[in-house]
Amino acid sequence: MVEYFQKGGPVMYAILVMSIYALTVFIERFYYFYKISFNYRNFTMDLKKMIVDKEVDSAFMKLRKTPGPLPAILLQLMNTIADGASDLKGRLNEIGSYEIQKAEGKLKHLAVVGNLTPLLGLLGTVTGMISAFSSISQRGANSPTIVAGGISEALIATAYGLIIAIPAVVAYNYLATRYESIILETEHAATEFLDFIEKKEGTK
Repeated sequence: MVEYFQKGGPVMYAILVMSIYALTVFIERFYYFYKISFNYRNFTMDLKKMIVDKEVDSAFMKLRKTPGPLPAILLQLMNTIADGASDLKGRLNEIGSYEIQKAEGKLKHLAVVGNLTPLLGLLGTVTGMISAFSSISQRGANSPTIVAGGISEALIATAYGLIIAIPAVVAYNYLATRYESIILETEHAATEFLDFIEKKEGTK
């Protein structure tokens, strides 16, 4: 493996850096999405019960201790209510847009790696072929070993570019699907909670 890496030329170091970065982003986002994946319906039902039972401090504590966009949105929404603001829907949209974007993190960077590494592999192909033709121009084409090094560099760089790109694209699509599911649940739960608050406020 190390021998092939060294034969791939200088482009291989850029591909290596991209692969390490992609793996780091995948692990970080996977763990984050795992932490914030819970039953949002039960979570909001517990909050509603606390509010009905006038256990507001417990509700605030629960929101602060729970990670994810939904608790962050509801916490800020409840702070807005405590401050006496009236345009709750507008505030919810504003808070929600920020927290949803924040939850995405560096997920799109995986797609960038998936798109960029094949291009780096192609660059390695070009530099390898330039090396091969340079050898031909200097020494002639009497022996296949003269151009073998350049062609080998070209093929190895292309292969490694694809080896990194394919898992990166698969990882991106997998995490993007989880992210979209979480966002849909967050939007539904936040809207439902806001309706509960508005009805409660309307009965006072």
